Amino acid sequence: MLDKKDIEKLSEVFTTREEIMKLATKDDVVEFKNEILDGQDKILGKLEMLVQEKLIGDEQDKRQKRVLEIHNKALKKNKILTGKETLEIDGLRVF
Repeated sequence: MLDKKDIEKLSEVFTTREEIMKLATKDDVVEFKNEILDGQDKILGKLEMLVQEKLIGDEQDKRQKRVLEIHNKALKKNKILTGKETLEIDGLRVF
């Protein structure tokens, strides 16, 4: 016959119904997975927009730099700028 001590030892090894009911179900896991995937979709959508904006910004910067190059060449060629101003513009060039 089992006494109280034996039952306590068995409860350390076996899981109770209440403990099993606290465990995540398949539906819980699926719901959690769907929440994670939805979050990833939102992040990827925002990242894609940022990449597109960066590409557009880079193209606009290229065009603007090219226009400035043309202006600077014209100003130098027609001697509208002094030699010092020309050197200063050349020193600022990052392109």
